[in-house]
Amino acid sequence: MRICFFANMSAHANWREMFERVEFYSVDIKLLRELGHEVIEAGLPSLVDWKADLYYGWWWGHAPFIMLPAKLRGKPIILTGAFDYSTCKQELPGLCYLDRPLWQRTVIQTMLRLADVNMFISQSEYDEVTPHLNVRNPLAVPLAIDTEYYRPTPNQKTADYFFSVSLQSRTNAIRKGLPQTIEAFAIVASEFPAMRLVLAGKPGDFTGELKALAQRLGVADRVEFCGMITQEEKLQSYRECIAYVQPTLYEGFGHALAEAVACGAPVVSAARGSVPEVTGKHAACVDPHDVAAIADAMRLCIVKPVTDKDRADGHKWITDNFSLAARRERLRQVLETVR
Repeated sequence: MRICFFANMSAHANWREMFERVEFYSVDIKLLRELGHEVIEAGLPSLVDWKADLYYGWWWGHAPFIMLPAKLRGKPIILTGAFDYSTCKQELPGLCYLDRPLWQRTVIQTMLRLADVNMFISQSEYDEVTPHLNVRNPLAVPLAIDTEYYRPTPNQKTADYFFSVSLQSRTNAIRKGLPQTIEAFAIVASEFPAMRLVLAGKPGDFTGELKALAQRLGVADRVEFCGMITQEEKLQSYRECIAYVQPTLYEGFGHALAEAVACGAPVVSAARGSVPEVTGKHAACVDPHDVAAIADAMRLCIVKPVTDKDRADGHKWITDNFSLAARRERLRQVLETVR
């Protein structure tokens, strides 16, 4: 079957790179091809394939670009993506569905009703959206982690740093809890002067404020902003960090959190969105606004180091619940229903 895989990347200079580097895109493309389908990638509306047998779109707000050819040609359409219905309404006004302008809500509601299948990327997303909106054929199909790649190594030595990775735009940095992470680290660093905090991710319009915060707190020399890193560097950081710290306000799935757990890293996060579902017992979940609680959780990771058994248990949890094989099979089943 010929599948048009679409996400509107008009805001990015190189949409093909986005499809390769953003793992929830690249994994789905890979799995669809492993199922034997021809996948035509379209990162711009002008590249939508009008010969496709099926349209597979990320994000309901982008879906009108593929809904038109799908309906005109009588072809099925599957939509997926994160869907923050109301989680960040207080902390980040304007981000969640309930805060969107009427015209945007109308577009999204229409796409939910017209798509042949609406795949939510976690059970928590499904549970939050479906009681409130009219959704045609909703399914919970969690994202997947390559647990052959993201895995611990035997006798892994722990280094001297906490780790987090996030795009450092204002909205994303606040959502991921980067300011609280730096504030909590400053508390921990006063007791453990050898510790560092490594913040990876594409610099954005909030990077300067984060650096200024570290400067004000007196830890600028121990907070490293390393920018974009390779997949291999990220893997190594998951494996050797004291803990992966992300006191998030909202996660539709929490890909980085799942990768960290799969690599056996202790995780400090928050019980928001899908985090409890994805991390299970393998994360210390605290109030994302309580800097002292975040610091306490980070401190505990120093004084009570992770064991090889802990690492193996984390990897097994992700393998058992969010493997590539599981998502491939769910995709196969979904495709069978719309043929």
